[in-house]
Amino acid sequence: MTERELMPKTILIVDDETNVLWFVSKICQPLGYETLTASSGMEALKMIQECGEKLDLVLLDLKMPGMGGIEVLKSIRKHQPDLAVIILTALHDKQEECEGLGIEAFVKKPYSLEELSRRIEVVLGRKAAEKSEIVIPEAMEPCAKILIVDDEREVCELLGTALSEDVPDCHFEVKWVLSGDEALRTSVAFEPDIAIIDIKMPHMWGDELIERFKRGEGHSPKDFVIYTSVSNIDESARAKKLGYKILSKPTQIETLVEILKKICVRHKFFRKKA
Repeated sequence: MTERELMPKTILIVDDETNVLWFVSKICQPLGYETLTASSGMEALKMIQECGEKLDLVLLDLKMPGMGGIEVLKSIRKHQPDLAVIILTALHDKQEECEGLGIEAFVKKPYSLEELSRRIEVVLGRKAAEKSEIVIPEAMEPCAKILIVDDEREVCELLGTALSEDVPDCHFEVKWVLSGDEALRTSVAFEPDIAIIDIKMPHMWGDELIERFKRGEGHSPKDFVIYTSVSNIDESARAKKLGYKILSKPTQIETLVEILKKICVRHKFFRKKA
């Protein structure tokens, strides 16, 4: 790991209410994050400019005197397009506009401590994984059971064959199914480590399937990849809300393999090279 990756993550909290700044800081600090606070849009942009790459995440309110959160978000996207932003707001009708500007999550006030903590950890975990290098222990190779869930048989067959037969430096055992119900049944005997799931499927959408896995139905994979062709804003929002890596159809198999390798490294899914 680089020195930057070993440093605590830094979160900027932007809200004009002092009690909110205090409350959110108290949520973030026990999780090991450093926090900065700004009580106005102008102050926030000044701190973002001064912090540069030290800043990992912005928690942004929308309704503030003077420069509002939407203006702040537009400026962030113009000057630091890769900076992660989570919106915390009581303006529930602004979700579509914010998602169009590229946010990581839209959290509606009032929210629970558990919900906000989970969103922060998912976003920062995903960002760290995307930036990290793939470091595989010597004499080992990534090894995982992968469950593909997609109602398009051609997609399942293509991915299944490519992952199980055409990746020379990994060992992936793959099963594919065409529905969420079949995925739950298959997972019991197969015990997948990773699932590649479409969002928009008949009868049970991908986000519902993941929620059912997490409730203890079937055998839940340790991690998920969302592989989908949705273009509708509401459908995209359902995918982004999950917090997992999203790949748009079609994606080159090499890109998918790199994501799977990073997941294997994160969860230590290895075996000795044959």
